[in-house]
Parts: sequence; structure tokens; C-alpha cells
Amino acid sequence: MEPKFNHFDHQGNAIMVDVSAKSPTRRLAVAEGKIRVSPAVLKAVTEHTAAKGDVLGVARVAGIMATKRTSELIPLCHPLPLAHAAVEFTILPDECAILAQCTARLDARTGVEMEALTGVSVALLTIYDMCKAVDKSMVIENIHLTYKEGGKSGVFRNNGRKRPAVVAVSGVKNSGKTTLIEAMLPHFTAAGLKVATVKHDGHAFLPDPEGTDTGRHMAAGAWGTAIFDGEKYKVVRRGKVDEHDLIDRFPDADLILLEGFKHSHWPKLEVVRGGNSDAPVCDPSTLLALVTDLPLSLPNVPTLPLGDGEGAARIILGQLLEEVPL
Repeated sequence: MEPKFNHFDHQGNAIMVDVSAKSPTRRLAVAEGKIRVSPAVLKAVTEHTAAKGDVLGVARVAGIMATKRTSELIPLCHPLPLAHAAVEFTILPDECAILAQCTARLDARTGVEMEALTGVSVALLTIYDMCKAVDKSMVIENIHLTYKEGGKSGVFRNNGRKRPAVVAVSGVKNSGKTTLIEAMLPHFTAAGLKVATVKHDGHAFLPDPEGTDTGRHMAAGAWGTAIFDGEKYKVVRRGKVDEHDLIDRFPDADLILLEGFKHSHWPKLEVVRGGNSDAPVCDPSTLLALVTDLPLSLPNVPTLPLGDGEGAARIILGQLLEEVPL
């Protein structure tokens, strides 16, 4: 059967699709794209020294504005009252590139894929415009839809360009975050998932034990060092980094568990251990579950016993199986 293009009538005339008979449903779309830049541009962007100002700040606002004007740019798109639009950026230092991701959401009779794609496109174009005085050879590439949900077609996940799901295990110091991660990992492995972990350390740490060859290299002033055998390797580099950079180091993972990040936007499990703390500290809207040995509860947030690695893993696996973005 040949594909049907619904923006044409039976005479071949362009039309806006009639969606008046459809019932409104929750619609969500996520799109992303990338701009490859020169080292000089990447430095200007990350160090906020570009002549035109805060490049990513302006590009973020431009992308959000574009989502709201999509119907004025794409002729046959419906004007939509968006409930949510967001643009986020990830610096990719190894590729000398910037990844942009746009999320759009609303309850409506038609989807928001074009809004998400338009937001990414304009955000990247804005980066180009603000940096073209430094380098005109920047390349915008790989703009695509990564996820959508809602409507008759249901959930779409672009598996060809899959990014790992990300969940934080949060709580105050010594609450039991590492213990919970240890308890969950065997259940993820049994489910066939490749899981990587990223931990934030609030203090400086030794990159390698003192006296080892790589430790001696770093102590002597090496900017970076690497060690490997036939099955694994480790790379240590000096420089500023955040969790986004480290997440991108594991493109083949199915799931990234972050340890810490209690005030972040990431979906999370919060651990509250009696004698160490007495109340949650995370934004309840970001919580997948509360893991505690205290009689605590939050509206619409499941509560699990402290140390229940199987139950905590089951909640995350349930989100993945239901194709909910994490």
C-alpha cells in the first residue's frame, strides 16, 4: 500500500488536516540536532566571551519562541497552545560540537513534532548567527525527532538514535545512595540492560592511587592519562565537566544512574534514612519514588522500604517498558 499524505485533498490541493473530530489527548515530542563548531567558537560559548553575549541563553529563548510560532513558519501546521516548551544544550568537547534538544508538550487533537523540530532548528541557527563572526564554517546536522507520544499512532522512539535513560539516586550525605545503587544493579543486569553510573563528588578526589604509574603521571603534571587492558580502560582528564558530558561518554548504555544531584531536574529516587535525615529534600515533581525507613509519604509518589533494590529497579524498569522519557 502506498503511503497516504494527508495534507492533500483528492484533487491534489494542499489543505490543513481537519482534526475537529479527534478527542484531545496528551501530546509530547522531543527533537534534537547538533552544530559542529571550531575550538575557538566552543571556547567562546563555554566561557561566555562571545561578542554578542550569552550564546546558549539567547539560543534557548529563540528555540522556545520558535515552538510557539511554528504554524506561522510551516504553512499547513495547526496553531497550538503549548503547555510546555524547553530547550537544553549539551557540550560535546570530543566532537567540538553542541547538541540541542527541544521538548514540547500539550493536550490537543494533533501532535507537536513540528514544534519540537522547529525549536531545535531555530536554536541551532541562533548559535550560528551569534558565532558566525568567529567561524562561518559551522555545520548544523542531524536534526531529527527522537520521541513522541499521544494520538492514534501512540509512542514513537527513534531507536536508531537512542540516548540512554537517566535517573538520579539522590538524598543527603550518608543516606544510603550507593547502597541502593548496588542493590538495584543486579536486577538491571538480569533484565539485560547495560547500566553505567556517574557520581558527583563535592570534594576533590585522587584520580589514581598514589604510587601507581598513572597516579605518578598526573602528579607530575600530565593533563590526561589512560590505562587499559584487554577488557576495560580508564581515562582521567583535567578540565571542567558536568553530568551531561559524562552521560555522553556512555552512548551505548541503556540506563545511566546518577548518584547525587538532589536539586537537579533529573527524574530520581530519593533515599531518606532515619537517624541521618528526617524529610525529603528533592522537588517532589521529579521523584519516581521515595525510599525510606521512616513513616513518610508524598502525594502521587510511591514509598519503598529502605534497601529495596528490587522494588526500586522495578519502578525504573516500568518507566522504560512504558516508553516514558527519563
